[in-house]
Amino acid sequence: MAGFDTHVHSTASDGVLHPAELVKRAQQCGLLGMALTDHDTVDGLAEAMAAGQELGFPVITGIEFSSEIYERDVHILGYWIDAAKLRADGRLAALQQSRIRRIYEMVRRLRILGMELDAEAILAAAGGSPGRPHVALAMVNAGYAVSVRDAFQKWLGRGVPAYVERKKLSPFEAVEIIRAAGGAPVLAHPGCGVPDALLQPLINAGIYGIEAYHPEHSPQMEKKYARIALHHRLAALGGSDFHTPGIRELGCRVTTVGQLGKLAALKNDETDARRIY
Repeated sequence: MAGFDTHVHSTASDGVLHPAELVKRAQQCGLLGMALTDHDTVDGLAEAMAAGQELGFPVITGIEFSSEIYERDVHILGYWIDAAKLRADGRLAALQQSRIRRIYEMVRRLRILGMELDAEAILAAAGGSPGRPHVALAMVNAGYAVSVRDAFQKWLGRGVPAYVERKKLSPFEAVEIIRAAGGAPVLAHPGCGVPDALLQPLINAGIYGIEAYHPEHSPQMEKKYARIALHHRLAALGGSDFHTPGIRELGCRVTTVGQLGKLAALKNDETDARRIY
């Protein structure tokens, strides 16, 4: 079914394609439109929007906040955000500074372990939102790991020698920031470790939708989260979470026009969006 891929990453965070390349590829895939949702940054939006305008292809401004609560990753997507308002929010700048400091600390720890890496080069290659995948790729290129997965399992994952914590928002802060920037907050891939007990508090906090359809959701999970969204009159979204060709292909999960319209309607009706059914 044709629709919108509402979960796509570019080189502005941890994707491998530039924003304009993503827009062209999305159009070639037969999608009706896409949302660029890079991690903790809006740096790729201007390029994506310009490419979309040139091609006559709809592009929705978005972001994905990598939030955390109770040592669980809980990601919050935001749609139709005002990038200028987000940039003016000091909390976004603080997240970016935390990411940069984290790169330097990981490189320092890896150097102690005998791995010589250049933090400046990693940051230059990473763009606006550097993270562990960029360090992992540098390790692979230097011969210190056989794959990005190997680098995470042995050195960069939680509980292994070069893991470094970084500043993260709570999911409730992420929801508030997105709404303050005029956007529509949506819970991303809840089947990837989000406790069911958090669903109702996030609905109370003002999310407008749930990403029910995701490559790492089983059919049973998709039905479960679609039912929850329907019960609470929220939008049930789908997205590929595209980063790299060959893995989670662009458009493998999509948001239908109807569900996107529902999300837009909820965004424009604050009273209905916050009502609990």
